[in-house]
Amino acid sequence: MSASDAHSDCRNLVRLNGLEAPALCLGNALGGCGPATIALWVAAMIKTGPLSTSQVGWLASGELFAMAIGALAVSMYGKHGRPRWVAAIAALAIVTSNVIAMFPAVHLVIIGRLLSGLAMGALMASVTGVAARRQNAERLLALMQAGTVLLVSMIYLVSPILIGRFGPSGLFGILAVAGGVMMVAALLGLPAVVVALGVTRIAATQKLAPLLGCLALAVVLVGHSTVWTYIIAIGNGFGFDARTIGIVLAIAPPLALLGPVGAHILGQRVGLFWPLVADLALLTADILLLVNATSPILFCICTATLQMALMFCIPYAIALLGRLDTSGRFASAAPAFMMVGGAAGPALGSKMIGATGFHALALVAVSCIAVGIALFSVAAGLGAGFRWRRAVS
Repeated sequence: MSASDAHSDCRNLVRLNGLEAPALCLGNALGGCGPATIALWVAAMIKTGPLSTSQVGWLASGELFAMAIGALAVSMYGKHGRPRWVAAIAALAIVTSNVIAMFPAVHLVIIGRLLSGLAMGALMASVTGVAARRQNAERLLALMQAGTVLLVSMIYLVSPILIGRFGPSGLFGILAVAGGVMMVAALLGLPAVVVALGVTRIAATQKLAPLLGCLALAVVLVGHSTVWTYIIAIGNGFGFDARTIGIVLAIAPPLALLGPVGAHILGQRVGLFWPLVADLALLTADILLLVNATSPILFCICTATLQMALMFCIPYAIALLGRLDTSGRFASAAPAFMMVGGAAGPALGSKMIGATGFHALALVAVSCIAVGIALFSVAAGLGAGFRWRRAVS
């Protein structure tokens, strides 16, 4: 095959059809609802369920770990699969698992949440892999992120009513319906085949820097999820009612969009490393303020900033990994590291919040972020020591 033929095939590969963008947006939004809605059913189960606070925390961690396993499985073997059927089967599994979780038996709830995590991770990895091969991929991914924020906001607005009447089953019902819609969207909009793209090998000695960067991102997510999973419990501890907390959680995601918007505007004017470090310092200060936020306004501002700072951090962290690893493998693995880090937070937080309260929770989260800053610093230094000094600095 000639070079011109290969270029023509590549152009055909990245062409986007009319129904594909809505399917990709819905798939990413539904996958993103997994970690975003955990705080809702955690609070509902602690209040009404037969599980203890510690057991609910372990179940939340298990669902996030299952999401990471599902995403890694699709990332490793997705080039041999068909995204239309992978996404459709994952959506069907989301429907089935959330219906199972609606039954009152404890073992069915556990099975349902773990299966839902696997399916949501597989769905998110599948649609992300398709979007990355499309023209103007960054614009499409930004649209997918906006769709996630809108869907999560809608769920936060309606879930207090449904959870108040049906318990956690009200939320699981919403996810089951969304999974059914996604299954139809996948069959109608997603492509049957996406050709795998080749990658460039890097030397073994040069893998340490991006590996440390991935570990840093995971540790930061441990700190963030340690607080975010129990954000409703923190609000309840300050005496805020369910309506106030529901409004705060509905407002927070749209305000959090200021994070990626700010990152897009700032770009690389001052490099990748220093905006990342400054944002993590802001996240640290916000967590310390959050556990002392006795007014609803301050609680709302800190909750929004908690998400905004994370959404600002992630693009810079993944871009830094892309500079440290020219093959792109570690940048592609970043979502799985994030899920693993996010999965460890709820279990860790359940120990702290049950034993010593919110301030110990904040101390653990701040310590994790400090370790993340140190690992990012070492990774950037190692990258500069190889041949990426101008790209990293």
